[in-house]
Amino acid sequence: MTGKVVDLEGRPRATPAPLSDFWFAQLDVRLGKIEFVVGRLERQIWIIVCGAFALLAIEVVKALIAGMK
Repeated sequence: MTGKVVDLEGRPRATPAPLSDFWFAQLDVRLGKIEFVVGRLERQIWIIVCGAFALLAIEVVKALIAGMK
């Protein structure tokens, strides 16, 4: 495996890749991890909210059934 950088057609690039590409790659990795954690937290919050509404609905049904007796 050679260390040459080529474009998608397989031709060598005229200029080498800028050194800032490594910094941007690291930034993308860290932002990806942050987005994953935020997505997981959002999912957990939705589960809690839906569970609370389900319990509220169950209590409302219980109250309506008790009121009919």
